[in-house]
Parts: sequence; structure tokens; C-alpha cells
Amino acid sequence: MNRARSIIRRATGRLGREALVAPAPKAKGNKFGAKLAGCQNGHQHHSRAEAYRCNNLHLLERGGVIRSLVQQPQFWFSVNGRQVKHENGRRVGYKADFAYEEADGQGGWRPVVEDVKGPYRDDAWTLRKALFRVLFPTVDLREVA
Repeated sequence: MNRARSIIRRATGRLGREALVAPAPKAKGNKFGAKLAGCQNGHQHHSRAEAYRCNNLHLLERGGVIRSLVQQPQFWFSVNGRQVKHENGRRVGYKADFAYEEADGQGGWRPVVEDVKGPYRDDAWTLRKALFRVLFPTVDLREVA
């Protein structure tokens, strides 16, 4: 973890978080007050915190700490081989902010899924998180503030 911090510190210098987050064009508001923001890699994100995390993850990927970084991966929920669906027929799933592989310390790599969260947690997130952890036990789900 110290290696990861030093990579981020070297890249950001003294300018900090504001230097890494580019302003995004005006858009419709979000129910939690988050505003769209762009990162240094040209991606649009749902919040400034998510854009900042994207910058850091790309630095970690370049430094070899993580690999196979994917944005907005989709996970569909199925139980006993049957797709979980809403009453209207739509599939139930979870779209995370980031997914990547992290070294497990034994020469292998373990899958990690991250979701950048602000101070608010709604009931839908609590249920989705519980379902995800049961249906995907080998994937490490992390909430990043």
C-alpha cells in the first residue's frame, strides 16, 4: 500500500485533488447532489470523487500495483441458474464504478470491485451489496469514500 501512495503522491505533487479533476459540462442534477466530472483520461464520471478515484486507479495500473482496470462493469444476478427479474421483466443487476485485479501477495491476482460512495447510503444499495456478496463470493466488493 505504501507503494501505491507514493505513486499517487509523485503524480499529484502539491496541487492535490483539484489538479487531477477536470470540470465537466453542465448537466441535469443528481438526487445526492453529485455533479458530472471528467478525469485526466478523458472519461466522464458521475461525481468528482469518482473522477479522482479513476485518476488514482490509472496511476496504480501504470505502476503495476493493479491490472485489468474496467469502468462501469455490469453484474447480473441469477439464483440457481435462473435470472433474477423485476415484475416488469427487467433483469436485476449491479453496475459498479470500477473493477480490477489486485496482487494477492502469493503471486496471484484477486478480482476487486469498487463503488465510490458519498455520505448517503440508500436501502437499494444495502440490498444490492448483500446480494452481490452472496452471488459473487470470490470478488472483493469495496466501498470507497
